[in-house]
Amino acid sequence: MPRTGRDHVHAEKAAVIDRYRAGETLKALAAEFGVSDAWLKKQLTRWDVPVRDVRAARILRAQPKEAVMDEPPTCPECDDLVSAEREARTAHDHSAATDARVLLRRHMDTDHRPGA
Repeated sequence: MPRTGRDHVHAEKAAVIDRYRAGETLKALAAEFGVSDAWLKKQLTRWDVPVRDVRAARILRAQPKEAVMDEPPTCPECDDLVSAEREARTAHDHSAATDARVLLRRHMDTDHRPGA
């Protein structure tokens, strides 16, 4: 009986987890194994692998590949802006959340220095 994409993911569980933690996207892994993004996300969650949110994925993509392979360095300014946006959304202050998002985007485009 031929293996399905899901069977292949289960057989390669350790490799899938390692590659995701190393920075590969959920979408790329799902496409390679022939499964849906949603199904792979559920599997990672079942395997107790923290799934990146959109913000974390953007920050990870902005870093050089060498940094992605190790533990991604943190940027205090990015962390502060992400926290500010989260707090503003919790307080239902959409204007402040938008401001934080714009400032994060500008920071990522201009003077972002992970680990600085």
